[in-house]
Amino acid sequence: MKANKNRKENIFKPLSYLRKYKLMATLGPICKALEASTEIMTPFFMAKIIDYGIANGDKPYIWWMAALILGLNLLAIIFAVLGQKFISVASEGMGKEIRRDVYRKITTYSYAELDKFSTAELLNRTLQSSMHISRGIGAILRVALRSPLLLIGCSILAMLVDLKLSIIFIVVVPVLTIIMVWIMRKISPLLIESKARLDRTTEITRENLSGVRVVRAFNKQDFEIHRFDTANNNLIQTDLKVGAWQAALPALISLTISTAIFCLLYFGSVRVNIGGFSQGDLIAFIGYFGQISAAIVNIIHMVAIFVRMKTAQVRIEEVFKLNTSVINPKKPADINPNQIIASKVEFRNVSFSYDKLKNVVIDLSLVVEPGETIGIIGGTGSGKSSIVNLIPRLYDATEGAILVNDVDVKQYKIEDLRQLIGFVPQHPMLFEGTIRENMRWRKEDATDEEIVKALMVAQAYEFVREYPDFLDHKVQRGGTNFSGGQKQRLTIARALVGQPSIIIMDDSASALDLATDSHLRRAIKNGTKKMTTFIVSQRTNSIKDSDKIIVIDGGDIVGIGKHSDLLQTCEIYREIYNSQNKKEVVVNG
Repeated sequence: MKANKNRKENIFKPLSYLRKYKLMATLGPICKALEASTEIMTPFFMAKIIDYGIANGDKPYIWWMAALILGLNLLAIIFAVLGQKFISVASEGMGKEIRRDVYRKITTYSYAELDKFSTAELLNRTLQSSMHISRGIGAILRVALRSPLLLIGCSILAMLVDLKLSIIFIVVVPVLTIIMVWIMRKISPLLIESKARLDRTTEITRENLSGVRVVRAFNKQDFEIHRFDTANNNLIQTDLKVGAWQAALPALISLTISTAIFCLLYFGSVRVNIGGFSQGDLIAFIGYFGQISAAIVNIIHMVAIFVRMKTAQVRIEEVFKLNTSVINPKKPADINPNQIIASKVEFRNVSFSYDKLKNVVIDLSLVVEPGETIGIIGGTGSGKSSIVNLIPRLYDATEGAILVNDVDVKQYKIEDLRQLIGFVPQHPMLFEGTIRENMRWRKEDATDEEIVKALMVAQAYEFVREYPDFLDHKVQRGGTNFSGGQKQRLTIARALVGQPSIIIMDDSASALDLATDSHLRRAIKNGTKKMTTFIVSQRTNSIKDSDKIIVIDGGDIVGIGKHSDLLQTCEIYREIYNSQNKKEVVVNG
């Protein structure tokens, strides 16, 4: 419950995810500790074989001790396998939970928050960063009890064998610690830089794969390859620096340990020659030192993993700390969206800015009665899409208020508000599956009859019915097996399923020919008479039959009215119309 509370507070605490797997996370290190305990005893019994069995020629004693060592090793294997199993279940399980929560957090973002991260950044933070954390926790669990127990246990036994030779340990451990800290301080900033460059390389790759048809159409393969190579080379240069420092770490550790072993053999052999030290004790001492060295190396490796894990944790924390600007009210309006047939939409002195510096919508006031059709036209970047994106709260208005049925949209539960709206995005997007599955996005229980009706209004029924499998026809990822016009018509049909009370079409007929566009507008007008409709378009012919046409220029409304009125009163609208209908140029009467 505490872990869930932490997540609700948007505080990312990796260890809180282990609570669900606390039994496995406890049993794993215990098994690893038991494995270490059996390993600690091996040098002791080896010394006994040399000092007593071999020295006295006592074969039964040798065989008995060998069997004991073999039994200990078998126990070590059993504990190692069990420990690894428990730790893997815990670490991979928590990795799954982290990925799930990061993904859920991202799905709460409004467009404003999604604008702050690239797609590649979110992909890497969801998948790669969570993997680094889960595997880092797994490594820590494997080492947490095992390596310290080996280090302490072998050190104590070595001191009991010979205290003077143990001075070598006292010197080696601080030297190794200094080396580790120095290397880690060099690697940490490089890891952060590497992640940023990986994001850039991933983003270029994703962009190129998504736009591969455009790249080929313009023969820009060489340009894109060069762009990818530049990003990839930058990533490689950073990773090579990381690799160089990582390679230096084991080399320096190996040099330190080899020097210590040389000193151990030299001084140990001297003590054996003078009779103060047995051969078995020397072998045991070397064995203890080997285990101590391995424990130190594991601890150093754990620290290196911890540094990488902390980098990943910071990246995920950035996702959790960024709260969506579009939130549900504490006391949402009590409505049933399924019972609302037609909706009134009102803009009251609405202004909107993406960057808090310059408004792209400026002091918009407009009342749209239920069932009316509103056309919105203007130049590129004039703020057309921004206006309609405010209605379903894809963004929130910077100033003013937007009301649906005389209720501020911020007072609606977001799910209820968007259930009222059928949204057709500017760029058509279909998802892998079947046509039927795509059509049921607005209404999960939509019948085939409802789907067919929506397809007919959207002028998509004619080509869909030609498929042998009809609504079960497969949709490839991104709808790549459909033409641009077909995808637009299918996304329009998807928005119409379930008869929303508001339909927003954001330049969603740009790929249609004039005849199909005309049929579509007529079908929507006749088939959705009770539906409040917003049509954003670059074509005057697509909106000329609207009840009201809004002309936008630089965020300002420069004209509102019917097509015939605007031709006489709005210069910008008249210029747009004349540029698209050169055969019937209109002049200011």
